[in-house]
Amino acid sequence: MKYYCVMVKTREEEKFKRLLERRLSLAGKDDLEVIFFKKKLPYKKSNKDYETPLFKSYVFIATNELDLGSIWIIKRTEYFLRFLNSNRDIKPLKGQDLEYVEKLLKFGKTQGLSKAYFDENMRIVITEGPLMGFSGKIYKVNRRQQRVTILLEMFHNTIKCDLGYELIKPETEQDKKAT
Repeated sequence: MKYYCVMVKTREEEKFKRLLERRLSLAGKDDLEVIFFKKKLPYKKSNKDYETPLFKSYVFIATNELDLGSIWIIKRTEYFLRFLNSNRDIKPLKGQDLEYVEKLLKFGKTQGLSKAYFDENMRIVITEGPLMGFSGKIYKVNRRQQRVTILLEMFHNTIKCDLGYELIKPETEQDKKAT
């Protein structure tokens, strides 16, 4: 499977996805999947979660082969801005960009909360969830709102991305011996 990144008008990602899926279906292009990543974050004063875009302005196209007819449909869909890196030289994601997308897809299109704790040096340690493995790229931790801002090097650019975490108590040596 190859993944392509499309930049769309900010706050119109969901509309673009729906329009493109409809247009592709009418054209019989059922081999393309439109992926729009969301994240779940907790409301400040309640136990409810809300969803918001994980990557603002970015939608991903998954397919085995992107033909000229599909490219034409994508480019003519409302809210489309451009393919990344270039509209003239459309290439699938590779390297670290591809790894990020594949890793996030393992957790689904809506990213939930990661489980984390703070170690004795007050550094955050991610134990499971979509943030696992991003520890070296953590930019900021907001303990009050339980959010972590990570830096992703994607598309020849640095993108800041907020994800939520659930605070858990780390397992101590005494806890391990008791079980």
